This record gives sequence, C-alpha cells and structure tokens, in this order.
Amino acid sequence: MGAIAIDFGSSNTVIARWNIAANQPETMIFGNLSRPAPLNALVPSLVYVQNAHLEIVEIGQRVIDTGKDRSQPRLFSHIKRRMLANVNYIPNLDGVKVSPEWLGKQFLRKLAQELRSQQIFPSEIILTAPVQAYEKYLRWLEESSNDIFAPNLPTLATPQMRLLDEPTAAALGYAAITPSALVLVIDFGGGTLDLSLVRLPRSENITQWGTRIGISSDQYLANQAEVIAKTGYTIGGEDVDHWLVQDYWQSHDDLNGKLNAQHPEQESSHSILRLLMERIKIKLSESEIASEIFFDPQLQTAIAIEYSRQQLEKLLDRKGFYQLLKSAIDELVNRAFNKGILKGDIKTILLVGGCTLIPSVRTFIENYFQMGKVYSHKPFEAVAHGALMLSQGAILQDYLFHSYAIRYWDRLTAQWKYQPLFRRGQVYPTQRPVELLLRATHPNQTEIALTIGELESRPAGGAEISFDGDRIVMHFEQKAQETFRPLQTDIYGEGIPQALATLDPLGQPDHDRLKVLFDISENRELLVTAIDLLTQQKLLDDYPVAKLR
Repeated sequence: MGAIAIDFGSSNTVIARWNIAANQPETMIFGNLSRPAPLNALVPSLVYVQNAHLEIVEIGQRVIDTGKDRSQPRLFSHIKRRMLANVNYIPNLDGVKVSPEWLGKQFLRKLAQELRSQQIFPSEIILTAPVQAYEKYLRWLEESSNDIFAPNLPTLATPQMRLLDEPTAAALGYAAITPSALVLVIDFGGGTLDLSLVRLPRSENITQWGTRIGISSDQYLANQAEVIAKTGYTIGGEDVDHWLVQDYWQSHDDLNGKLNAQHPEQESSHSILRLLMERIKIKLSESEIASEIFFDPQLQTAIAIEYSRQQLEKLLDRKGFYQLLKSAIDELVNRAFNKGILKGDIKTILLVGGCTLIPSVRTFIENYFQMGKVYSHKPFEAVAHGALMLSQGAILQDYLFHSYAIRYWDRLTAQWKYQPLFRRGQVYPTQRPVELLLRATHPNQTEIALTIGELESRPAGGAEISFDGDRIVMHFEQKAQETFRPLQTDIYGEGIPQALATLDPLGQPDHDRLKVLFDISENRELLVTAIDLLTQQKLLDDYPVAKLR
C-alpha cells in the first residue's frame, strides 16, 4: 500500500493512511487497541510490561480493558514526555533497564505487528515529532522506526521514513486552510504545548504541493509551505489530571491520612483516582458539572467526586496554567513580529490536542486573537492527516528550531566553553560555511575533538518539567538561560565527540592548527571539513557528523 502517518502522542496515538478511492486521509481503527467510540480514533499511549527480558508487552486500550492500567510498577504512561524531559529515573524490570526509549520502541513494535496482522505493508511511513524535540528524541524516532518497520518478507522493500513537526502537520491537516494563508497552529495535547506559525503554499492544487519535475522555479516556490515562527513547552493535559488529583487529596486530608497509614505506596488508589480525574476533565468540556464514584477496594470505601467547570478553571489559574499559555503565545507573536508580521495579521488559528477542548482554553485564545477566526473541529486527527500530505508531494521550506555550537576548552579559565555555529532560524541548505580556526589545548596533542551540541534557551517565566522518581515536578525559570547539550553522551553524561582530526606532526597550543568549515545539507545534515594549516591536508571532507533539527 502507500503511506501511513503515525502521530505518537504522550497520551494518545493516531495512525492514518491515505484512502486512494476517496483521495483523502483515513484514520485507522484497531479494535483491540483503540479507545471505545466515539474516541476510537485514539490508541492510548500506554505500555504494560509483562516480561521485559522477553520483550512481552501490551499496549493501548487492551491495557485498560484487562485492568492492567492500575498495575504498578509495570504500567508506563507519558512515555514520550519522559523522553523529551531526559528523565534519569529508569526502573529495572526482569533484569532490563526499562528506559523511556525502550518503552517507546516496544509501543511502536506492537503497532507494527498490528499493521502486519492486517496485511498492511506501507511503502512510506511519516512520523511526527514535537516542535521542541531534541536531537536525541529525533534520532531515536528515526533509528527505532527504521528497525521496527523493516518488512519481514524478502519481496517487500523497506518503507521510506520521514519526519515532520506536529504543528506544521496540523496546518496541512485542518480543513480551514486556503492557499497562501497565514496559519497559527496551537497543539495542546497530553504532554506538550506546541505553537507554529505557518504560511501555506500559493498553489491552489494541494496534490501538486512540492512537485519538482517539469516546472519552473517560480512554480516550485508556489508549491512550498513556510514555517515562520515556532515555540514549545512541555505541559499538557497530564498536568491537569495530576493537579486535580493533588487538589482532591489536599481537600480530603482525612482520607489521605488513612491511605498513607494503610498503604504507604498507594499507587493503586492514585492510579484509579487519576483515571477518574481524567474522565471528569473530559466531561467538564461538555457540561458545567461532572462527577465520578471513587471506590478504593482496600479501604472498602466509595466516595462521590464532583467538580464544576468553575472549580477547574480556578485550579488552572492557581497553577499558572493560563499564565504559561499566555507566555507561549506572546513568545511566538514576538518572533513573528521580528519577521515583519503583526499580531493582527494572524487571522486563522487552528486548535489541536485534547487540552484545546477545555472551554476556558478556547475562550482565552479567542480573546487573545479577537481579529482572528479560531477553528477547533478536528483536535485529534489533524496532525496525522496533515502528515499524510507529504506523501502527496507537499514539501516544507523549514529552518532550524534549535541553535547549535561546538565545545572547546578555555586554557585561561580552565573550563569548557562553547562557540555558537548556527542559531535557530537558520535556513538550510546553507549558502556558505561557518569557518573556525582551532588550536591544540596542550603540548604535543595527537588529535582535536569536535564535540557538537544544542544550545537550549529558555526565556524568563518558562516552565521546565522534571521527574522526582515517578513524580512530575514543574519549575518556572526566573531569568533567561542558555545551556550546552552535547548531541551524544556516554553513560556518565559526558559529551562524546562527533569527529576527530588526527594531528601529524603533533599539535601545539601556541598556533592555529585547524581550519574547520561547517555546512548544513538539504537533508539537515551537519557537514564538517577540516584542513590542517600546517600540512595543508584535508583531514575531513564534508564529513556528516549529525542530523540537525
């Protein structure tokens, strides 16, 4: 068959394929993995590890239907979020370190098995990633997918793998689009808040987007979509569920004390309560009051839980939820202003992700963009459906979302520092290389290591998610920060060089020894050329060291 798209979400995953007969995207429904109707387009992003050593796991709705969604410590949720947060808490089950990457791979592997069981062998697989995803996550996504989705039949070719950021995919997937439209996509899901301002192609024929053969350059430009500004935060519906659970325990200290006395772990009760709070949150999107019955089997106690929409909104306000949403939109609007686009120019706003179903979120965005039109009728499937547009020829003129730098040792201060190479917003492929002159850092040096990393920049007031054991913790930055994150690290967290230039004769610290040229290819590969200034020999020639984002 043709292409499929997989939107691997923190809470839910959507898989779609292109319906040739209808000439439009079609969401795939898996009877034993998908949620019950009317949410059967969603596969819960849950993994239950039955035996880690033998890689026996269950995923999706099957975990909930069999009651294993309350089976700690073998149940794992918000897997994608853990990868994005670089969580250090990695449990050991059956002699295996169950890392977020391992869990994510198992989830995709089970999806691949389900596809094969239905005799679905795609020729192209398009995966989506959050706009703020780091190189480690993207590299995992590409490498895992190439391994997992390789066909097990010699007569079938390995499918082509492609990646697209989620907000841009949503812009392509929503019906409320017109050629050349300036579109703001707000993707507010279970674990991430991503914003992307996109200018869609001028061509009126979407099926021709990105076509290169037999057309002039002017026509080619008319078939390109352009990403103008992006930003992203790690916050979502899972935080709302967690806050509701916290709020409930705090308002019922007597019950919480009993649970602490009888069940020090209290995982089962918390898991049940979290599920009920998620249901309440969903119900409050449609009604003013929602209730559930919380029955603890060990305490043999049934308690009615009731929340009003007003209570939820007050809780969100106390937690800084709306403040963070405003900060994210302000940040994107400011970046667009630097590109010559005013807030009033943004007329089309597309909402995707479960959090956009919260009425106060939708109202907040409508009030912020009073001159624009907000669309919210396709919150769950827009990303997967839009990603499929790539299989129909759409090409995106994109830019780097992250800044990149090279690390070096400063002899005067005796500490590591970094030299920026490419700042976020850099268009690729580059027209001319970035040139640096490097010296040895100590006498008789045998080689010069090139360690490349991302520059992570967070503005003042931004939120950062971390994990304290299995507990989600949110921190708010008081001032802007920029940190260097190596693209590769060893088991101790130390940076691993992407390339080595061997020096012969040996290098000395008093003279420039290497001229290094850095380029970015059209495939986002960072290419390095290193010239020995002493011998005039090329030690590296367009050597690919990393795939940038």
